[in-house]
Amino acid sequence: MRSLENAISRPVMEYYFGPDPPDGMAIPEWPLDRLFAWLHAVLQYVVREEQSRLGYRREVPGENRPVEAADSTPDPLDKLIQNELQGIVAECFPTLDREHRRVLRMRVEGMKYGEIASRLGVNENTVATWVSRGIRDLAQRVRRRMEQR
Repeated sequence: MRSLENAISRPVMEYYFGPDPPDGMAIPEWPLDRLFAWLHAVLQYVVREEQSRLGYRREVPGENRPVEAADSTPDPLDKLIQNELQGIVAECFPTLDREHRRVLRMRVEGMKYGEIASRLGVNENTVATWVSRGIRDLAQRVRRRMEQR
């Protein structure tokens, strides 16, 4: 609903998803990859809402409704979304400062702050700061990357 109320996204929705584009309407300013990024965000929101709703139904059954077992099969849409996010993170990661990249790689490999500090010859608090700033900077870059789409 917010997208339909938004003056920028409404023409895009009408152009791409309406039964017929309005007569004389030019192609919207959003390039197709930005539309896909927006659609990705909408789908992710819808999937999370549906998962939440189904989880609630399993936990709080109605009077005549039995408790449903959780679906153990992986959701293909979740996999697709996860792959897309991993790709974006992989594109943004090399743009971080060298120290941030190095400590984040070590953390991903399972090293503890103390182990990283000994290997790099720095204080453990320095490692914690680099990890925190690296994660924050990476998140900002991912957000900017998503906004460019």
